[in-house]
Amino acid sequence: MVFVGAGHNALVAAAYLARAGRSVALLERATEPGGFVRTEELTLPGFLHDTYSALHPLLANGPVFAELGGELSELGLRYVQGGVSTGASLPDGRSAVIATDPGELAAELDRLGEGEAWNGLLADLAPHLDSLLPLLGMELTTPAATSLLDTLYADGTMSALPFQELVAGSAYDLITDRFRSEELRSAFLPWLSHVGLGPHDAAGALWASVFAATLTAGNPVPEGGSGRLVAALVALVERHGGVVVTGAEVDEILVGEGRATGVRTTDGATYTAAQAVVATTAPGRLYGRLLRDAPGIPVGVRSQAARFRYRRGCFQINLALSGKPHFGDPRLDLGGAVNLGRGIAELITSARQAEDGLLPAHPSISWHEPSAVDPGRAPAGSAVVRLQVMDLPLHPVGDAAHDITVEGEWTHAVAERFADRVIAEAAQHVAGLEEMILARHLLSPADIAAANPNAGPGDGNAGHNALSQGFTQRPMAAHRGGYATAVPGLYLIGAATWPGPGVTGASGRAVARTLLSPYRPR
Repeated sequence: MVFVGAGHNALVAAAYLARAGRSVALLERATEPGGFVRTEELTLPGFLHDTYSALHPLLANGPVFAELGGELSELGLRYVQGGVSTGASLPDGRSAVIATDPGELAAELDRLGEGEAWNGLLADLAPHLDSLLPLLGMELTTPAATSLLDTLYADGTMSALPFQELVAGSAYDLITDRFRSEELRSAFLPWLSHVGLGPHDAAGALWASVFAATLTAGNPVPEGGSGRLVAALVALVERHGGVVVTGAEVDEILVGEGRATGVRTTDGATYTAAQAVVATTAPGRLYGRLLRDAPGIPVGVRSQAARFRYRRGCFQINLALSGKPHFGDPRLDLGGAVNLGRGIAELITSARQAEDGLLPAHPSISWHEPSAVDPGRAPAGSAVVRLQVMDLPLHPVGDAAHDITVEGEWTHAVAERFADRVIAEAAQHVAGLEEMILARHLLSPADIAAANPNAGPGDGNAGHNALSQGFTQRPMAAHRGGYATAVPGLYLIGAATWPGPGVTGASGRAVARTLLSPYRPR
């Protein structure tokens, strides 16, 4: 098997295949494998930051680690987490903490007056979870997935919370119908932006349910940084005879006799694929660039791929701090990912401003302090923190606060000014934050796009994830939620495919299982 790209999903797939005795070669254009999973000293020596992704709850608590974790642990991968998975902080001091200890979580829900509502939501979700959670790691075109979907739809017709309602409904409706406290709403609703969805997008209710069901299990990070996951996966692939080649950019996927036969790199090297080619890229680049001369691809499929939508960008700030930051609620100092904002109304406003091409006046922020659970990430007495704003225009045309001059692009000056705004917002939740900053590193949507030409603009290759381009429409109608492409023997994996963005390893595992089973679509 030949892989175009060596992101974490490709490495997961290659690990399964290599362990089964298959020959695998991964070709990565960058000087290091891992794609958007990387740890670097971005600010100052001794401060280890996750350059892109950081938290791995669905991988560490899911089937990939259950099946590969033994070997990955032998190769140096260890997950750590604190007692807090997520939470929310409001500027007036109100807060919510989602603890991993069931007793502490129950006490917090009772404090917020949400215990009955929470238990009611989980009870309504319970009939679906045994089918829904496995579905996140399956190719939706397989008979097993079709059977699970049939079960979910059939069982949902008479349930208090029909599966149909989760698929078509918004996270805003689900969360605000169930919960009354601004604190608990603010703990969960911002998570939708991490999977390419807005508060009012269809299919958001399904993802809000997934977060409610899974985040209470924890929000783990690899000890030493996300890069440790990549290092362990590469070592696992190589242990079983696989090859990872860096500095090798694939220019074209070769097609002959009606199927993918291999690839050609920009330096003219050819790699032949006996069984399959597996690509991690965006649909537009797959059909518009890598398959540009491939015969037999329907015009409609190429058109669908070209219209794959990217609606949002991500802005990230990594901070090196001179000391440990402290929230007004000390429980929020224990790790996990905390949502900082001015409430749900402002979250909605920010998302709408971003949709209109404006820099949000009061951006909602995802705060993560990895050194809270992994002190080795920073020198003694100091800390590393990551701030993310997930709802931003890819090409800003204005500023909702009328303070930053914007002319359609993320320039260095625009990024610096917007970073100042984000840090000022965060400082309303963490006293003395601005005075603690030793150094900062910024990534605008333009920087993220430039980091990987194979990805889409601004948000990796994930793209919008609402119902029109999610679930069984992911990444487009022609693929039906599966990984087989319009070219037999060619598969597409990664953030653009089901189940979407995030470090899960789901698409890699699913396509490996397909390639190792007698059943193969198309």
